[in-house]
Amino acid sequence: MIGRILLTLALLAVAGFVLLVLIGLWDPYEQETGALGFSGIYERYLASQAGFADDPKAYRAVVEAERTRTAVVGCQATSGIGPWAT
Repeated sequence: MIGRILLTLALLAVAGFVLLVLIGLWDPYEQETGALGFSGIYERYLASQAGFADDPKAYRAVVEAERTRTAVVGCQATSGIGPWAT
């Protein structure tokens, strides 16, 4: 009975220690992300997937250009402009 309690306490202590280590490793990464100019971890992840791992301005420029392009295409589709218009 006492052995089981001690084992449970030891496992909880190890889990707490691992959690503290992971938090300690995450904080510098989050600070670096902010220092590079990204608004968050997910934006940095998306930028790295698009090939702009360390350049938030270039990534945002591409995203804005794509957003503008899709807005123009959507506007043409709703206004009847384009080759598909009758």
